[in-house]
Amino acid sequence: MKITNKILIAALAILIAFAAGFFVGRGKIRTSVKTEYVKGETVTKTVYVPHPTIVYVPKEYVLPTKTDTIYVDNHPYPVQTVDTTKIIQEYITQNTYDFNAFDDENGKLDIKQMVQYNRLQKFDYTFTPIKTVITKTIKPVFVPFISASYNTFGVAGIGGGVFIKDVGIEYNYLYRPDDDKSGHMIGLKFKF
Repeated sequence: MKITNKILIAALAILIAFAAGFFVGRGKIRTSVKTEYVKGETVTKTVYVPHPTIVYVPKEYVLPTKTDTIYVDNHPYPVQTVDTTKIIQEYITQNTYDFNAFDDENGKLDIKQMVQYNRLQKFDYTFTPIKTVITKTIKPVFVPFISASYNTFGVAGIGGGVFIKDVGIEYNYLYRPDDDKSGHMIGLKFKF
């Protein structure tokens, strides 16, 4: 009967410690937040180029000119005339614009355009999105645990304890049935 009372008292003490750790642990929590920027899949596409929505011809304009000479009564007079060759050359020239529209926390957008014959001929883009992933980890400050043990000396143990952050305190009631002896063990645990 003496042994049963000791086991009962030890079990009750462990149960009380476990319950206290459980309820205290629910009230206190640790929160850690981790933010990552993850690149998404790159999208490359050619956009159909529609006809212009607005066409505007200004009343006043500047054309490329060149210096020329006009002879009146065998006297040379320098004048500026419209350089038609230069206008045609600019009209048929193919201009390619390759630039970055933005590169920030939303992603990266590269644009490539081709202009020829006074019109946008081609519009390509490459977009790489970036997603912001926020991982929030909530851990209780107090984490209760129970334990049971048996060793080669024939000593059986039952106990429990609580982890406070990464340090644990443990209590075990030890009993050796061979010679009807019992004892107590207090331990310290560390989580890495």
